[in-house]
Amino acid sequence: MSGETATKQHPGDLAPRIMQVVGILVLRATARFLYRAQVRRAGPLPTGPCVYAANHRSFYDPLLVGMCHRVAASYFARDSLWRNPFIGTVLNIMYGIPIDRVNPGMSSMSGAIDKLRRGIPVLIFPEGTRTRTGRVTPLRDGPALFARRAGVPIVPVYVHRSDLAWPRGRILPRLGVAGVQVRFGSPIRAPAGLPPRQQDAWVTRRLQAWMELQERRLLGPRKTSALRAGADG
Repeated sequence: MSGETATKQHPGDLAPRIMQVVGILVLRATARFLYRAQVRRAGPLPTGPCVYAANHRSFYDPLLVGMCHRVAASYFARDSLWRNPFIGTVLNIMYGIPIDRVNPGMSSMSGAIDKLRRGIPVLIFPEGTRTRTGRVTPLRDGPALFARRAGVPIVPVYVHRSDLAWPRGRILPRLGVAGVQVRFGSPIRAPAGLPPRQQDAWVTRRLQAWMELQERRLLGPRKTSALRAGADG
């Protein structure tokens, strides 16, 4: 069963949907005005649910990836954020998935798969945390697992220069950092003949290769080599 036909897309009340659309439009205008943000796509994005698997440079990344769609994509957020009534309400409107970082467990996995089966795309950062070096770190196979169990494709995403707009350790973002870019690759599906765990590994290897290719194209071989040397040292 394909993700495009498995469920009706984005069920819910009209008011939250309107708030999502307004929020996405505001994000687009802000990103283009402050950072001259550009979006590049290898082709049309899936019209139904899918997993967006992105590299993770900055707190900006969920917003930058989310602004590229007509509908909100769900993403993981630490469960403590729901203690704030305002933030919790916003996260619920934007289909947030609470995660306990100490004991992520099955609840987080079931939350993501539930969103996908309801027709809601899910954004996941397979590196697990923000990079400290600017390079793509080894990816985990969580996105591939979620996509396989929900029967949806994975779309690779590469975010460029968001760490300069909002660096680690900085409370507030910088303004006027030009050249922020979001790149979308072609949807990936594993060969049906492979066993389940081999399907996950196959997809994860292709995600890793695609992200590293974008890194080389945008940073150049010298800069990429320098970043990797710094990471390994």
